[in-house]
Amino acid sequence: MRRFALTISLMAALVPVAACAQDRSPEEIIRSAVSAGPASISDEAAVLDWSMNEIRAGTNGWTCLPDRLDTDGDDPWCMNEPWLDFLNAYMNQTQPTYSEIGIAYMLMGDSPVSNSDPYATEPTSADDWVTGVAAHVMILIPEQSYLEGVSTDHLNGGPWVMWPDTPYAHLMIPIDSR
Repeated sequence: MRRFALTISLMAALVPVAACAQDRSPEEIIRSAVSAGPASISDEAAVLDWSMNEIRAGTNGWTCLPDRLDTDGDDPWCMNEPWLDFLNAYMNQTQPTYSEIGIAYMLMGDSPVSNSDPYATEPTSADDWVTGVAAHVMILIPEQSYLEGVSTDHLNGGPWVMWPDTPYAHLMIPIDSR
């Protein structure tokens, strides 16, 4: 029931990105979505499109989403339940309510994004606009005070906190060189 309510909420929030699935077969959506995570996770994960329609049922509690065709870059995701909560809150501009550690894989990389403003739609300053992000893992930590002291510099060559000082702060861990 929780997943159904989350799906309905996300569908309402994601109407503008519904076009991301345009003219893609279910097989193409699945192929894109599962490329985001390791096969040990993505092979059994549910696959949704960005309108939150279930393309494939899952059996392991993970969910994968395909590349959003309206962005620069290849940016599919595979995530656990806390990340679904995070994504719902982000899309609805509300406070996330996850209470467990969240893990999301983006093994194909990501699209350019602001490191400080979760809702920026255009490039900000060079030291803030994150580009060229290769394979990475994102970690949600329910107690955000644990992120204090972790670098917020995305050019530091290692992990950093993205969107610090917002309810959407999370740890970015590159696993491929830029």
